[in-house]
Amino acid sequence: MKPVLKVFTAEAIRTLDRRAAEHGVAPLLLMESAGRGAAAEISAWNRGLATGRVLAVCGKGGNGGDALSATRWLGLAGADVQAVVLGTPHGPTAEQERAFRASFPDRLVAIRRAAELNVLRTRIAEADLVLDGILGIGLAQGARGLARGAIEIVVASGSPVVALDLPSGLVADCGAVPGPAVRAELTLAMGALKPCHLLPPAAGLCGEARVVDVAYPPSVWDEVSPVAHVVDASFCGSLLPRRPRFGHKGTFGKILVVAGAVGMAGAAALCAEGALRAGAGLVHVLCPEPVFPIVAALLPEALVHPGRAADGMLSPEAAAEAVRRAQEMDLVVVGPGLGRGPGPKEVVHALVASGVPLVVDADALFALAQDPSLLRAGHGEIILTPHVGEFARLAAVDPDEAMSDKIRWARGMARSSRATVVLKGPPTAVSGGGDVYLTTTGNTALAHGGSGDVLAGMIGGLWAGGATPLAAAVVGAYVHGLAAELATAGASERAALPRDVVGSLPWAFASIEPEPRRDS
Repeated sequence: MKPVLKVFTAEAIRTLDRRAAEHGVAPLLLMESAGRGAAAEISAWNRGLATGRVLAVCGKGGNGGDALSATRWLGLAGADVQAVVLGTPHGPTAEQERAFRASFPDRLVAIRRAAELNVLRTRIAEADLVLDGILGIGLAQGARGLARGAIEIVVASGSPVVALDLPSGLVADCGAVPGPAVRAELTLAMGALKPCHLLPPAAGLCGEARVVDVAYPPSVWDEVSPVAHVVDASFCGSLLPRRPRFGHKGTFGKILVVAGAVGMAGAAALCAEGALRAGAGLVHVLCPEPVFPIVAALLPEALVHPGRAADGMLSPEAAAEAVRRAQEMDLVVVGPGLGRGPGPKEVVHALVASGVPLVVDADALFALAQDPSLLRAGHGEIILTPHVGEFARLAAVDPDEAMSDKIRWARGMARSSRATVVLKGPPTAVSGGGDVYLTTTGNTALAHGGSGDVLAGMIGGLWAGGATPLAAAVVGAYVHGLAAELATAGASERAALPRDVVGSLPWAFASIEPEPRRDS
C-alpha cells in the first residue's frame, strides 16, 4: 500500500509539463485545467469571497496564467473580477491574458514599471479576495523588481489571499523564506504538494494547502519520482505488525531502556511506558541507583534495575552491565534523561560498539555527536530520533537549515550513517536512506519536555513487536502525533502533558488498526 500524498520538487513538475507536451497535451490546456480546478476549490472553500470582488495579481509566467484562468472562471460564475498583470506575459500566459480581456473588457491593468504599482494599491484596497499569481516554482532566491514590489503591497494590504501553487516569494523545494513573501489563507498546490507546503517556516505562510488536479496524462506520472510521501492512517495501519491470537509477553519483544538520572527519572518512566503502550511484551529499565525507587514506583509494569552511579548519572562502570543486559533483549532504547558526563558517554559508546539494535535519543545523541565516527562505522541497526537542535549538532549544520530542508537532510544522514533517521517535526521526516516519509499529525501539546521520550519508547516497542525499523519509526511518529490530537480534543493544547498523550495511545492505535488484526 502506498501513502496517499506524494511531494514533488519543482524540477519534477517541470518534467511533467514537458512530458505532457510531448504526449500532445499543450501547456495552455494544462493551465486551463489548473485554473478551472482552482476556481472550484476557492468556491468550495469560501463561497462568499468567491462571489465577491476578486482581484488577481499576476506575474508574466505560468503562475500568472493560472491565476488569470482561475479568476476568469470565478467571473463567469458571478464574481466581480479584476486582474493586474506585472510585466509582459509570454506563451500560454499571454493567451490567458487575451481570454480574460475578451471575457471582461476593461477589467485588466498591465503594470510595466515600478512607478505604476500605485495602481495595484488602489485596486487591492477595493478587493474582498486577492489571488496571488505573482511568482511560482521558478524562484530560487528572494524576489526582485516588480514582483518584490507587488508582494510587499499584497502583504501590507491585509486582504484575504489565495495563493496559486505557492505564496509568492517562497522557494518550492524547501521551507526557506529568502525575502518578502505573501501570507495566504489558502494555497492551491497545482498537481501535487511541494516541500514548501510542508516545511517550516514557509509552511506557516501557506495557510491551508489543498491539491488541485491538473490534466497531466496518467502515464507521465510514472516518469517522475516524489521527493517525499505524506503518510496517513491507512498506510500506517498497513505497517503495524500483527499480534497473534495466542501471543504472550515473550512474543511481542523484550526491550531494555537505558535512561534516567537524578532530576530526570520521569524521562525513563515515560520512555518505558511508551514502549509498553506500543505493544512491547517486556520492558526492562536500567537507571542510576539513586533514581531506581522513583522509576520503579512510576511504572509498576516495567522491570527496573539499579545501575552503578556517579554524580547522579550512570557511571562508566555501568557500561558493562548495560551491554550484558542488552544481550538478553531484542533491542535497546538509550538516552532519555541519561545526562551528559563520562558515565553516559561510556554507556552509549559501549552499546553502539556491541552491535545490539538501538533506538538512540536525547542525551545519547549528544554522546554520539562528540564522536561522529561511531555512526560512520556502519552499525546498521540504529534508529536515531533527533529534534532539529540535536540533528544540527550531529550533522554539523545550522539548525535553521536543517529545519527548512529536513527532507534532504534526513535522507542524507540516513545514508551516511546507515541508520533510520527520525528528524522530529512538525512535520517529522523519517528516512532509511531511500524514500522520505512525512508525518503531519500532532499539535503544540507535544511542545513539552518528555514528549520525545515517549516517542522513542513507542518506536522501540513497535520495532520489538515485529515492525521493521523504518515502519516502527513512521508509525510511531504518526501515532504519537495522533495521540496528542486526541488528548486535546475539546481541551487546551498548552495544558496537555506527555502523560496525557501516553494515556491517549490506546485510542490512537485503535484508530489506525484495521479489523481483524489477530492471526489464528
